[in-house]
Amino acid sequence: MASEPMSFDDFEETQVEDDYDDGVEEIKFEVDEPVIGVIVDIDHDVGPNENDVIHLARGGDLGDRVKFWSNGQIRRTIDKKGLGNGSWLAVKKTAETRTYEIEHDDGSTEEREYHVFDVRGE
Repeated sequence: MASEPMSFDDFEETQVEDDYDDGVEEIKFEVDEPVIGVIVDIDHDVGPNENDVIHLARGGDLGDRVKFWSNGQIRRTIDKKGLGNGSWLAVKKTAETRTYEIEHDDGSTEEREYHVFDVRGE
């Protein structure tokens, strides 16, 4: 136990890796190219938009891990089906698009388009 108060500079600096760079391949969805695997982990509420990052063992192979950023469509399906570590998950970005409107602080609105995802699991 220290006998006198310490200052910040008395502590040794510790270098840590970027939280998002864990060496696992991060995939981006292309239309009609599904990813299927077993959920290894879900990092909840990360990043600037507090989204989830889903970690999968592609095809159930623990040696072939990938990760991807979730969205509301994926998260709602995972929650509704009660999926978690060890569950199978299949996600496909479809060609179907929809739009929604956002309102900016200045009162102006903007329409944004997004792709519909087909999300399945058990």
